[in-house]
Amino acid sequence: MTRNEFLTAIRQANISQRAFNLDGEGNERYVLSRCADHWKVYYSERGLQNDPREFPTESEALEYLLEWLKGDPTTRVRP
Repeated sequence: MTRNEFLTAIRQANISQRAFNLDGEGNERYVLSRCADHWKVYYSERGLQNDPREFPTESEALEYLLEWLKGDPTTRVRP
């Protein structure tokens, strides 16, 4: 999955852009972070990395992040 495919899927799932960050930063949101030899996905809260998962490729990390976001009803755009 590419970043463009991820962002298209996010819009289709009505997930808020504020619910995640793809640049390895953020607090109170889901984060995709590039490490030396892998990618990491976690929920950032109060400066802590909660439920971190590591992936060998960005594509796998994005697929996991998308499913995680879809599974959290608090990530939806509110009318």
